[in-house]
Amino acid sequence: MYQTNIYLQARILLSAVPGVFNVKEKEGNKDILTAKATFLDRNNKSFHSDKVELQPSVLHKLASLVHALGSSLIQEGELDYIEDLGQEVPDDKNFTGYSLKVAAGGYLEFNFHQRNKRINIEEIRIEEDRGRLTRSGGKTHMDWTYAGCPSLLIKTSPSFELGEEAELFLNELYTLSAYLNLITGDLAESAIRCNAYVSICQYGTKADYTVKLRNLNSFNFVRKAINVELTRQEEILSSGGNLTSESRLWIAEKGITESYRSRKEKTSKIKRFSPPVKVSIPTNTSFVQTELPSARRARLKKTYGLSSLRALFICGEKDRADYFEQAVEAGSPPLLTARWIASELMKVLNLHKTSIKMGLLTASKFASIMKMLENGKISSEIAKKLIAKLSESGEDAESIVEREGWTLLSSDEELLPLVKEVLEEAENKKSVELLRKGDMAPLEYLTGCVMKKSRGRALAQRVKALIKESLKISVVYVFTMGGTITAQKMPDGSVVALKDFEQPPAFIKGMLSEANKAEPIIITPVRSMLSEETEPADWAELIALVKDRIESGTANGIVITHGTDTLPYTSALLFWLFGAAEVPIVLTASRQLPGTQGQSADNLNFAIETAKAKKSGVYVVYNKTIYSPLNLKFLNTSAQGFANWNMSSPNQKQIFSYEGPLTSTFMSVTAPESSVMARLLNEAAEKMLVLRLYPGLHCYKLNQLLDNNSGIETLILELYANGTGNMRRSDYSLKEILLNSRRHFHKVYCTSQQECSVDFSEYSTSAGLRREGAVPMGFLTTESAVALYFASYLLADSREELADLMENFVTCLS
Repeated sequence: MYQTNIYLQARILLSAVPGVFNVKEKEGNKDILTAKATFLDRNNKSFHSDKVELQPSVLHKLASLVHALGSSLIQEGELDYIEDLGQEVPDDKNFTGYSLKVAAGGYLEFNFHQRNKRINIEEIRIEEDRGRLTRSGGKTHMDWTYAGCPSLLIKTSPSFELGEEAELFLNELYTLSAYLNLITGDLAESAIRCNAYVSICQYGTKADYTVKLRNLNSFNFVRKAINVELTRQEEILSSGGNLTSESRLWIAEKGITESYRSRKEKTSKIKRFSPPVKVSIPTNTSFVQTELPSARRARLKKTYGLSSLRALFICGEKDRADYFEQAVEAGSPPLLTARWIASELMKVLNLHKTSIKMGLLTASKFASIMKMLENGKISSEIAKKLIAKLSESGEDAESIVEREGWTLLSSDEELLPLVKEVLEEAENKKSVELLRKGDMAPLEYLTGCVMKKSRGRALAQRVKALIKESLKISVVYVFTMGGTITAQKMPDGSVVALKDFEQPPAFIKGMLSEANKAEPIIITPVRSMLSEETEPADWAELIALVKDRIESGTANGIVITHGTDTLPYTSALLFWLFGAAEVPIVLTASRQLPGTQGQSADNLNFAIETAKAKKSGVYVVYNKTIYSPLNLKFLNTSAQGFANWNMSSPNQKQIFSYEGPLTSTFMSVTAPESSVMARLLNEAAEKMLVLRLYPGLHCYKLNQLLDNNSGIETLILELYANGTGNMRRSDYSLKEILLNSRRHFHKVYCTSQQECSVDFSEYSTSAGLRREGAVPMGFLTTESAVALYFASYLLADSREELADLMENFVTCLS
């Protein structure tokens, strides 16, 4: 097996104005911060000087970065120069070629696949920008636009394992640089450029070569170029070839690296002056003291309850994080504020091509919109209108609402008299009686009557809730999805699902306790089958019904009877979609056939009682025990019947609800048609393959399947323990599968066969899996990961969004 050695030299362009080092013949302005030199001798050119001045702004920015990274400032160093630049810098750039090592040590952290990664910093140098190698029209040339401008060169340790980590590091470095005001808005992401240095070798050995990758003009190019180069080098070494040190260009249009020149022929070498030039760096230079992005993310999570993913977005820009906190200080609800900034506000800002800092909608005005929305004075549609309108005019939100008559009746004091009036009207007597008996059909009619009396200013969902509360109605829906709990035994002893949809309701009603028979229980047959027959279209029908009942406001709880075999898949799928719903969803099953007594009846009644007792969340109940819908395992030989894997430790408790991008998005859209969802889920199934490893699995043949235009784009691998598998060069190795997946931009997600969290720790095989782009799914079981894939596919608009939803589930649950 091979291990990687990858490090970066990242250059931060500090200013678009040239000038870093100024050689002075005489004593200059004593107020200017300086690096003192005694003598310079470069390329036979002598400069007799007693001072080398550095721009104060450069020292100021240097001090800020050194402090943020935890690096150590070098108080006295020696001035170096670059012996050979490879190409002549234009004369008008006033390029000196000086290089000064100013700091060492420190680190920068980022999170990759639920794992904190620390990259150590080896050194930081002050230099002039050397120009940038770029490519256009199929030709490579130098761009001298910023040559001679001040820059900081950061060399990292060889700690990267693949291109994705390098891209995340550069993103984090960019965010940090923006927080510290090292870069200007005009330069943006182009302020940071880097070269990557890549080599591989057998574990326990050291590579005797290094390949420098150039023309990496975006962070995206860095990721792609490194991964392509790793594959190229491994293929050469595996076939018995040799590699030498060289510079290679990233050819984006071809997706390959191409040889540029041997690094032994020409290379830029750092040289010392002779005699040495001693340079003193002022240690009392002022620097930006600001809360760093990582610390701010942690604080927002702790203080305001933001998910990791939401905190990452909010803190992605300092101005955005400032805006969020200013809005919260003005009284805006934190979670609501974060969600609306990420969605509606960013949408409007992008439309107007303006920044959050320069927009007319200030944080305090945004807060006023959020407060009205939270208090029920305006609807979400009105809030969207206000954000769009205020972004153009900067007016006062409350004044607009008052002028346009957009204020809603939200308080119970305002709504209850109208509800009471409608319920007491003679023409509504029959509708009221039907409601009392559990028939929910009249609810929409009575709600419409209240809405009419309020002139459309009432909140329909709150009106429905008040009608049910006034009539003391608590409706629980029971959806039957087949399984043993609604099956029957044939004369030959075989168990089959009931085929007549008129029978399941009768069976269910017969199993109800006396207490539950007195409650409004509405039984709706959905499917008549054994659960092992479940297909994507069955899920689509169930999801559509659940969404419809929640949106209608008729359900106080939903119970789903299901088979045992595939219950872990269905429960997890409902969790990902309805984890934030304000109606409890309870699933149950039985290994015994239905009857008036026994396990079926007990589980059904306990499920109904749970649905009435809970306010929200998704639950699985079985044998008087409540289980999380996540990581559910059916244990046929166990007396309990089910267990939740990876949820017994103090750090990982059972989870019943969550607010993440999946459920938030799904709950905000109008109930989709089951036929549309069935098509999407069927499409997802065609593009996914689930594979359980075993010793001797012939991966070579499987890789042929992936090559033969199978249409598979997502592979879920059930590995051993905490993420191990065969990575040797053989027909039984996962190596070629992973390489092939990466070539075709397929995604590979990894779960465990055992009760373990997949974190790719400790073993060399795990490191190999991680390096080839496999994504660990943490504590999720295969069933929960498969369900997450189906839920994500329903909502994702692209492969990139699908991958983002799949990989960020942990941050949403933390």
